[in-house]
Parts: sequence; C-alpha cells; structure tokens
Amino acid sequence: MIIVDDEERARVGIKTLIDWYSHGIHIAGEARDGLEALELLDTYAVDIMLTDIRMPQMDGLELIKVVSEKYPSVKSVIMSGYDDFAYAQQAIRSGVSNYLLKPSRRQEILSTVLAITEQIQSEKLEITTLEHLRQGFRESLPLLKEKTLSQLILTESPAYSRLLANLKMNQLVFPYLLYGIILLRIDNFQLLHEKYMHEDTELLKYGLKNICEESLPETVLCVAFEHQDDIVLILNMDELPDQEELSGYIRVIQENIASFLKFTVSAGIGSIDKNIEHLRHSFVEACQALNTTNYTGIAKIVEYSGEFDAESSQSSYPLHEEQEVLKAVRGGSPGDIADKLTLFNVALQPETVSRDQVIKSSFALFFALYKLCIENNVNVNKVFGQNLTELIHVLSRSSLDNLFQSLLETAQRVSEHLTSKKNSNKLLEAAKSYIGEHFMKDINREIVAREIYITPGYLSLLFKQQLKISFIDYLHKVRIEHACQLFKDPGMRIEDIALQSGYNDTKYFYQVFKKYKGLTPNQFRSNTE
Repeated sequence: MIIVDDEERARVGIKTLIDWYSHGIHIAGEARDGLEALELLDTYAVDIMLTDIRMPQMDGLELIKVVSEKYPSVKSVIMSGYDDFAYAQQAIRSGVSNYLLKPSRRQEILSTVLAITEQIQSEKLEITTLEHLRQGFRESLPLLKEKTLSQLILTESPAYSRLLANLKMNQLVFPYLLYGIILLRIDNFQLLHEKYMHEDTELLKYGLKNICEESLPETVLCVAFEHQDDIVLILNMDELPDQEELSGYIRVIQENIASFLKFTVSAGIGSIDKNIEHLRHSFVEACQALNTTNYTGIAKIVEYSGEFDAESSQSSYPLHEEQEVLKAVRGGSPGDIADKLTLFNVALQPETVSRDQVIKSSFALFFALYKLCIENNVNVNKVFGQNLTELIHVLSRSSLDNLFQSLLETAQRVSEHLTSKKNSNKLLEAAKSYIGEHFMKDINREIVAREIYITPGYLSLLFKQQLKISFIDYLHKVRIEHACQLFKDPGMRIEDIALQSGYNDTKYFYQVFKKYKGLTPNQFRSNTE
C-alpha cells in the first residue's frame, strides 16, 4: 500500500498508528502529491492506494483517473475532509473502491483497508484459478484434437459441427473440398516394442505423426492421429491426385521415417472424394487394404481395390499340420520344429487368403502352444511373458514374416521347457529309485545328489517343484511307511524296526514317527493288532 497526502502529519499518523505488518500489509512508500505517487507506482508493485483529494501538482481525483487507466488492478481509497457529495460521485466514477471522511478513526481506516485486502485476495485467487484452468485446457488441447479426430473418423454419423469447432480451437480448419485417408502401420511393431521402453515408443509415434504432417506439399493438408498403434492420416486437398502422385506422397513419408526414426511403415490407401462425410468410408477402405490384403515384406503401399470377397479368402484351418507342430515341440528337435512350422505356414496359403485370416490361424497355433504349456505344468509367463493380451496386440500389428518368426521362437521355447521338464522328471525318478533302495542306510541329500550327478541344491529344487515336498520330508515318509509295514510283525522289537527303517537312534525314531503318523510307535502297533 502507498499513502498519498500533502500533510506529513497525516501520512505519518496513518503509517505509525496502525500495526499494518501484523495484518499482512506492507507500506511501500509515501507521496506528497499525485506526481510523486505515480513515481512510486512505477517503482513498486502496489495493490492499494490511500490518497487525499486536494493536493498540489496533481490532486487525488486526477491521480485516481490516471491510476485506473494505467494500473487498473490498484484499489484506490479516498480520505478527504471535504464531504461534498459531488466529490464522492466523481471519485466513484473514477474507480474509487471506498471513500473515507477526515478525520477518520484508526479502526475505520483499518477495517476499510482489510475489506479491500479480502477483495484483492479473492480476485487474485480467481485469476490464479482461471489461469490454472486455462493452462490445463491448453495442455489438454492436443488430447482433445486426437479425440476429436478419432470421433470424426470412427463414429457413425458424428456431430460434425461440434467436432469441427473443437478442431478450430486447435487452429485446425479443413480448407479444401476433397477428403481421404491413408493408414500407416509400423512394420514389425513387436521389434520396436521390445527395443524401447513404453515412453520412448510413444515418443517415436509422436515423431512419426509430425513427420507425416510435414512431409506433404503445401497444397495438401495432412493431419495425423493415432489409432491402436496405427497412424491415421487425414488428407484434405483441392485437386484429386492420381494414384502415382498419391503413392509418391507416401514414399516421401516412408523415406523420412526411415531416415529420422530408423524404422519402416506400410500404408493402406482409402479412396478420395468430396465432403467430410467420406472420411469414415475411406478409413474403412484403408483398413481393409492393410488387413484383408495379404502382403509380405516391409514398407509396402497397398491400395484398396474394391469390395473384399470374404468367402474366397477363407481357408480351412490346417489342423493336421498343427498336430505335427505340437508333436515336434514335444520331440524337442529344433530342426523338426522349424520344418513342421514351415509346412503349417504353407498350408495357410498366405499368398491367396487374407492377411486377417492368416493372423487368426497363426494365433490359433499360438494358443495351442499355450495350452500345451498348461497341460504340462510349464510356467506360461516364462514362455509368453506377463501380459499375453499386449503380446497378441503387438503381434497383430507386425508383418507376417515377423509373426511366423515369433511363432517359431515361441514353439522352440515351449520345447526347451518341456525337454527340461522331461530331464527333471528323469532325474527325480532316479533320486526316488536310489532312496527306495538305500533308505535303510545313513543317506542324506549330498549322497543322493552325488549318485545321480547333480548338485544338492538342484536336487532340493526338483523335490520342491515336482512333488511340492522337501527332500528330507520325502526320505522320512519312505522310511516311516516301511516301518508301518514292519509293525505288522508283532514279534519285531521297535528298536529293530527303527534300525531297519534307517534310524540308528530309537528316541529320534519315536519323534519322527509321531510327527508323520500322529501316534507313537506303541499306539500305532496297538491300533493295528
């Protein structure tokens, strides 16, 4: 706050008789007239100006008029001994927040200033809130743009006027008559997904959209947005390009992407026609060009070529070849797996049926391998990863060559796990056999492991994984079951039974027997007699 009054006593009184600091108000300065007050306002950030009316050089009313124009946020309070109503009216018209008559009581001055302070804080809070909202809105504009473009293409009978108004807020207007869609798909998206973290993948897709929008000539407006990891390009132009010209646009985009982002994309082309309503139809065509037209390799350009004949593209699922693949996986030969999978792929007839049909059949084999893992108690997360749904989505965006390669790698991983499991079963059976023949002797984990040529730790792991029991528990159970058979002979002493069951210490035998049977040896013998 600043105090403006030509009487020094009045200024000092207002400044010192009220404890402004305790109320959160700082006195920035004092002025004898309007001109000095303006100098203070040029120097300090002032919220409140407390001023007299009649002063030399520039009076209070003229000062308030200048301040209201130059510093509209400053709140002015007049203190004057002249109670002429005309002054009050003129002051109100000049933007005065309040009018105090001299002499004013200290509490009256404080209350007036505090009320204005509350008003200022409320206004600042409102301004801050609105600025946060504006900032949030500005930050959400790219998301609004993506959502609006998506609705424009994917929604049946969208509200075009509302959607176009949303796009206009993003400074996006379609100036031309003709509309069409190009759909870009990252080749071998699985490899990109494996190479980069999720955030980096999203940055690459952001860069992909920017390259697309900047690669076309100025006569063609290109707007890009993402849909299920594909990039949809809306083309808006004044003249209808021929097919070679349109393919040329795409080749420029592909070259720039390969140069700057170091990966390739394939493109599906929809038709171009008048009216924005054509966009949805063109998008469907571009999707069919990529999904129902089978292409191999990378950086392909596929034009929609008319209605898709679903019946002619269907092929029966090669069930026999699937069984041969699964048989090879169980057999464990990498070469045999590769040969059988090649026959499966040939049987799919990828050169004649739709890409969509080939992908569905490939996924059927994929899930047959998944089922094989479950049936054989193989940890599917180690073979297929933690998120199977995401893996399927990523594979569906990859080329057929990459899909087949992923199938081969998956089949080989399943085979390796099955082979490992078979070997584990053989080792476990060998361990159980040795225990069955030598349990009456003083054997332990180290002795058994050495006999079947594995480490003691791996032996323990076999028992835990395969039998869900520890090695020592298994050994005790074998010995106790043998002891139970010997108890059928009433003439045998318990000490002899313990010794023949592998326990040299009869007292320890009692403890172990009670633990596994819930009865003492004597109680058990009594119950069996």
